[in-house]
Amino acid sequence: MPRSAVVAAVIVAGLVLSTAGAGSIALGSPSTAGAGQGRPAAGPPSDTAALQPEASRLAMHYAGNPRALGERGRMALVVGRNDATVADFLRLRWVGRLDAQLERYGAWLASTDQARLALGVAGVEHYGTEIHNGLLHNGPSRLIIVSIAAQRLIAYDNGRAVADTPVTTGRPSLPTDIGAMRVVSKDAPWTMHSPWPRGAPEWYPDTPVQMVLWFTNNGEGLHDASWQPDSTLGPGSQNGPFASHGCIHLPLAAVGTLFAWASLGTPVVVYPGDGSPRADQAAQRSVDAAGNPIAGVRGA
Repeated sequence: MPRSAVVAAVIVAGLVLSTAGAGSIALGSPSTAGAGQGRPAAGPPSDTAALQPEASRLAMHYAGNPRALGERGRMALVVGRNDATVADFLRLRWVGRLDAQLERYGAWLASTDQARLALGVAGVEHYGTEIHNGLLHNGPSRLIIVSIAAQRLIAYDNGRAVADTPVTTGRPSLPTDIGAMRVVSKDAPWTMHSPWPRGAPEWYPDTPVQMVLWFTNNGEGLHDASWQPDSTLGPGSQNGPFASHGCIHLPLAAVGTLFAWASLGTPVVVYPGDGSPRADQAAQRSVDAAGNPIAGVRGA
C-alpha cells in the first residue's frame, strides 16, 4: 500500500466553499471566519524609516558576517512566501499588498551592502510576520494546512495549533491535489476499496482504516495507515514505498484528534511549500475555485 527536508524547518504555520453562486470562497462566513478577515488588524509601516531601528540592530548583531544575515533573511522569505500562498489559496484579500512588500524587501537580500541587506532582512521578517498573523487571526477560525515539500500537517484553532504532525501524501504518479479544499465527510471505520481494477498498476486490496476525513469527492482523505510505520512519515515520504494514492497518511493519534475536532466545511489547504514566490506556487494548483479537483480519481 500505498517519503527534501530543506523546507521542513521553515514551515510555521477560511476556506468556506460557497453553496450559492459559482462556488466562490466566502470570506465572511461566521462559522469559519475570524472577525475582520478582510485585512490584518495592524497596518504595516508605509516606508523603510519604520524598519530602520530593527535593521540597525541586525547590522550590529551580524557585523562582519553578512552570509549569516542573508541566510536569516532567506529563511524568513521562504516562510513568508509559503504563508502568503496559503492566504492566496483562501482568497484573503489583503495578501497581495503584504506579499508585494515581502518580495520588495526580499529582492534586497542579494545586496552586497550590509546596511541595505539588513534593511531587507528587517522588511522580510516584518511583512512575513504580518502575513502569518493575518492568516491565523484574520482568516478562517479553523484551518488545516498541509505542506507537500515538508510533508507536514498543522491544524489551527483561532491561531492555536491543535495538531502538528508529519504526513505522507500522494506518490508522483498520483499526487495529492493542491489548493483550498474542505472536509466534506467523515467515516469511522472505513474500508479503502481500490477504484482501479485488479491487475492495474495502482490496484490495491481492500484495506481498513480507523478514521478518515474526506476533503475531496474523488477519493482523497486524511486517514491513519496501519501498514506504514510512523517513523517513515515526513519529508520525502511521498516518493517512498509507503506513498499514497492521493490520500494523506497520518499517525492514528493525530487523525483521532482531527476527526473529533474538525467539523464539515473545515478548510483543508494543501500547498507546495517549496518557498518559491506565491505566483509560482499558485500555478501548481490542481483544484477549481470551488475546491473540486481537476485531475482524476485518487485512492488510499
